[in-house]
Amino acid sequence: MTRSAWDSAPRAEPPQPRRSPWYRGAVSGDDEGSASAPGVSNVAGISGFPSVLGAPGSPRAWGLFEIGFRPWLRRQLAGIHLAGVDDAAAAIQANPSAAGAPVVFVANHTSWYDGFLLREVHRRLRPASPLRSIMLHAELSRSRTLRWIGGTSLDPDRPATLRGALRELDALRDQGVVISFFPQGRIFPATRRPLGFRPGVRLVLRRLAPVTVLPVAIHLEMGNLPRPTAWILAGTPEWIPGHRAGEGMTAVGAEALDERVGDLLDRIQGLLCAHGEGTGAHWPPS
Repeated sequence: MTRSAWDSAPRAEPPQPRRSPWYRGAVSGDDEGSASAPGVSNVAGISGFPSVLGAPGSPRAWGLFEIGFRPWLRRQLAGIHLAGVDDAAAAIQANPSAAGAPVVFVANHTSWYDGFLLREVHRRLRPASPLRSIMLHAELSRSRTLRWIGGTSLDPDRPATLRGALRELDALRDQGVVISFFPQGRIFPATRRPLGFRPGVRLVLRRLAPVTVLPVAIHLEMGNLPRPTAWILAGTPEWIPGHRAGEGMTAVGAEALDERVGDLLDRIQGLLCAHGEGTGAHWPPS
């Protein structure tokens, strides 16, 4: 089952390049970003995130943020096509152990939009749970807003920050927290093979277990409009029991996840090669 995330086609406007807030670009104090992406720059007056704004990454926080941001995003993309999410949700619910446990989206990183595209997956999979994103401390420190919508700080040069981030995420376990993670660590074309997932993803999953890992492929493609279309395909979720279940500290590795996400991307790109601008009528890939 699939559908576009947009209710109607947005107006045609020239796309504007953006730097990624998830790993690279300044999203506050940046004239271009703060003027054009409502809500991504610092939220004026936020100090300690008053309760009226919701807890960081909570459904309330995302809902308030998207009042301004979602209409803007609709003007930047020709559309968003999702597939595989409903099947993944059914598989997670069918496992009594996984039904209320955290879910980690492991995705390739191909554009500025990726973190917000995974929000679309979250909206379909588990909208009542918090959505948190593991982000580099250097980028997260630039914007209160990214912290407000769930950014969780990690500094690769300071191992203690990983332990702190994982403790922070583990504290949300009972809320069925959903976590976004881009193991490439930086933006690469979606055609890259292997994708280059870093080995740290295994450690993250091992420390968060028991947890469900969901591979997600993201591809943006230009078509017959002057804005890209986003194609997102979720794979088969995998339950990692971990030590809390008394079943040993197991976790899939970076190489296996790299291959799974790469296979999902191959399916998207194969469909695009076969049908071009008519891909929407043939979506999702088999």
